[in-house]
Amino acid sequence: MTRLSVTLVALAATVSMLSGNTQAEDDTTKSDPLHPRVKMETTLGDIVLELDAEKAPITVANFVQYAEDKYYDGTIFHRVIKTFMIQGGGFTPDVEEKTEGLRAPIKNEWDNGLKNVTGSIAMARTRVPDSATSQFYINVVDNANLDTPRGGAAYCVFGKVVEGMDVVEKIRDTAVDVHPKYGGGRSPVVPTEPVVIKSVNLLGEFDRDKAMAQAENKAKAAEEAKEKAKAEQRTKMSEHVAKFEAETGKKAVWTDSGIAYLILNEGDGATPNATDTVQVHYTGWLLDGTKFDSSLDRGQPATFPLNRVIQGWTEGVGLMKVGSKHKLVIPPELAYGEAGRPSIPPNSTLVFDVELLAIQ
Repeated sequence: MTRLSVTLVALAATVSMLSGNTQAEDDTTKSDPLHPRVKMETTLGDIVLELDAEKAPITVANFVQYAEDKYYDGTIFHRVIKTFMIQGGGFTPDVEEKTEGLRAPIKNEWDNGLKNVTGSIAMARTRVPDSATSQFYINVVDNANLDTPRGGAAYCVFGKVVEGMDVVEKIRDTAVDVHPKYGGGRSPVVPTEPVVIKSVNLLGEFDRDKAMAQAENKAKAAEEAKEKAKAEQRTKMSEHVAKFEAETGKKAVWTDSGIAYLILNEGDGATPNATDTVQVHYTGWLLDGTKFDSSLDRGQPATFPLNRVIQGWTEGVGLMKVGSKHKLVIPPELAYGEAGRPSIPPNSTLVFDVELLAIQ
């Protein structure tokens, strides 16, 4: 063989090494132990995802475990909404929910800073915050509304598409129809031709121990921050109770659960049981003096079963006699807690002036 031939052979080998033959190696070298990449092979092509175990360690460990268990192999993208997202990881091609191998739900790591933007992957769940198991979705548009907490939590993003966005778009654009086995056959979201996930394989190394240690540290820090915030809230609550005592000339009574109440006027009627229906007039404020609700503004009393309201009302109104007027100061955990309400910020201490009119 001539020297030129040898050179050409060597050059060809070099070009081969630099081309598609090393794609898997390229994918691997782009990974690191806390940002592993996975390849999702589908019937419409391959998608490479980079997961973020630094910000969502529990979620990434959960997803990787399902992948290693081969749980996703043979499942489908069962819910496709062209203007929203593509969802998969929980149904077989005949649109039967897969239960064998399903593990317990995981903690929702929604507040990790990752957003539901185009190309991000996140966990599907029910309305219960910590209910995600195997199902995931890939955003095909920016979905900022999924980053807004409702019922105490938003939706947890844990990675992004780094290769194969064209495949995601193919899945997005696939024809869909109603299916009697999904959603009661009410919405056209199930692909008419099943888009099957053939396999999901880890590329490179994932340091599960490091990720879970990080999760434990984050949980500990979050709990410490929560306890600190709770202590600060209690201090602020105590300051306001002292202010109310000075304003009214009444001494506050503190219950074991943490409610403070001042008897503004003592009635002489009966005291309700926890399951009784009561009729009251009330006005509610935040600690900063913002009024968020009042039956007086509506011009008619409020009537409700005492066991169908916040715990602070069940206990607080349950201490009253018909004809009494009390000022109730209720800590967040006995009110709306972390969830809040449209007019009540999360973790708010609430102040109510309540008059118990009748027990029905």
